[in-house]
Amino acid sequence: MPVGNLANRIIGIAVTTPFIQPIAVAFSNLEPNTARMTADFHMAFNVATAILFLPLLGPMAKLLVRLLPDREMTADPATPLYLNDTTMDLPSVALAAAARETLHIGDIVETMLKRAQTALMTNDRKLISEVSRMDDIIDKLHEAVKFHIVKITRDGLDDSDGRRAMEIVTFAINLEHVGDIIDKNLMELATKKIKHQQNFSRDDIADLNRLFQDVLDNMKLAFSVFISRDAKVARKLLNEKSRLREFEIEISETHLLKLRQWHQDILKTTSLQLDIIRDLKRIHSHICSVAYPVLEETGELRPNRLSSSGTDERTFERQSPSPINRH
Repeated sequence: MPVGNLANRIIGIAVTTPFIQPIAVAFSNLEPNTARMTADFHMAFNVATAILFLPLLGPMAKLLVRLLPDREMTADPATPLYLNDTTMDLPSVALAAAARETLHIGDIVETMLKRAQTALMTNDRKLISEVSRMDDIIDKLHEAVKFHIVKITRDGLDDSDGRRAMEIVTFAINLEHVGDIIDKNLMELATKKIKHQQNFSRDDIADLNRLFQDVLDNMKLAFSVFISRDAKVARKLLNEKSRLREFEIEISETHLLKLRQWHQDILKTTSLQLDIIRDLKRIHSHICSVAYPVLEETGELRPNRLSSSGTDERTFERQSPSPINRH
């Protein structure tokens, strides 16, 4: 529109300028007062250009749209999808929005982990930079969720809402930590692997892919626990943690046996795989932490141990902080 208006003015001036002298004489005869004459001329000029351009508006608009198309507005991926201030007077609704945004973070983390797996297996350097950008998005969304929870809890919450607020913050923090591990650790390993042109054996690829898939499957299980707060699903998640730990130990022992062969190529890839296993174990630990507050609330946790009513008697480290209570 500004360009169209400018074109209208320029053409009007171009048409009027050759006749400016006789026009000035004519207007001075009609209105001797200079100030009023100038105002009359300005109004007459605008009316004349409007009449001139009215029949040309359609074709001119099409030309301008073709020359200056609207820019496609791409949504900022770091903008929260579900957080807003309109529900702050309803804590349960505001907490539900924060939970949905935390799941949004979880979806991005899941995508990051899949791309990290592909980058490690295929030496795709482009995916490394993509993962780094996604981690920046997670950092911003994580901060938005924390700030949203802080605003909800300013006036205090009842015990139930306080516990839920802390669960949301804790899970968001754990997901942010997972994003950091993927970006700072796994992608650094992928960079080294590409730089040194290292390749895994077929058996090693199968083991690592299985480990990645188990972590991804349990991530979906963790999302279910976070939303449903189902104790049965939470117990299953902790049992999966124990099963995965056994598989991690089995893979690690296999690779440690390879170290005894003292073949330089095997040494390099074995060290790389052990680092990957270590980082996946850390990621899995952060994911499984969502089960602890659910089982604690149902009374199925002993200090550092799942009670006999559960199915897993292995020790674990409690990672759920105290709830936010009304002051």
